[in-house]
Amino acid sequence: MASRQVLQTDAGGARHTILEISRDITAQLQAEDALRKAEKLAAMGRVAGIIAHEINNPLDAIRNAFYLLHNHPSLDDDARQYTRIAEEELTRVAHITRQTLSFYRESKEAVPVSIAEILNDILALQLRLLERNGIVLEKEYSSDGPVLGFPGELKQVFLNLIGNAIQAMPDGGRLRIRVSDATEKGHQREGIRVLIADTGSGIRPEDAKQLFEPFFTTKSTKGTGLGLWISKGIVQKYEGIIQFRSMRLLRGNITAFSVFIPKSASPQMSEARVLSSASLR
Repeated sequence: MASRQVLQTDAGGARHTILEISRDITAQLQAEDALRKAEKLAAMGRVAGIIAHEINNPLDAIRNAFYLLHNHPSLDDDARQYTRIAEEELTRVAHITRQTLSFYRESKEAVPVSIAEILNDILALQLRLLERNGIVLEKEYSSDGPVLGFPGELKQVFLNLIGNAIQAMPDGGRLRIRVSDATEKGHQREGIRVLIADTGSGIRPEDAKQLFEPFFTTKSTKGTGLGLWISKGIVQKYEGIIQFRSMRLLRGNITAFSVFIPKSASPQMSEARVLSSASLR
């Protein structure tokens, strides 16, 4: 509560009344806290990009050394097997490094982007978490999904949605991702539709209306309340549509987010960088 007091006096200057006004500033404090957390996340993201850049060159050198070592005549079969495993792990680390850098190396002009490729890159980064949580992944790509846009922005949208789906299934479940050509009803615009569905905890009806509002989160202190709000803003920038539906069934819940991006959209890079790595459910 914020409280303000004013001392009132009579004509003779005698004190006789204190006027006090108090107001609830809970929402204001929550908004300020969410902004501070978002700024920390953005700073952490920039640091991650710097670290990824710094380790990229020595990582390539190590991979080259392992390539030469793999066929060295001094190695027996067991040593050669261990070398192969280490080389595969280094390749995976190098892939993660390139993906981290790609989030912070955005082009100044829109370029053709494959939605399917972006989704596969995100899933590669989330593979260990999917396996650890016992989540079954189902992919159905009937379209490569080329649209004109900025890869970093689109990665952020789908990283938020996929990350939310995974967090909703800590005890396992099914994550279904579908990419298809679609036509928007009403305007008859041709585009790409991405469906991300999970069998997690679901979304309560009382939270549905606020889901895309800034600073609203169902993750208690773990969420910033900015992820879906930012994602919606990016999709609208592409003149697209983001929708969701959550159903409670006898055998569990199904939550599905649908993103439609028209092929005719010509987004422009905004001067302000979009906040990165924010998530919300």
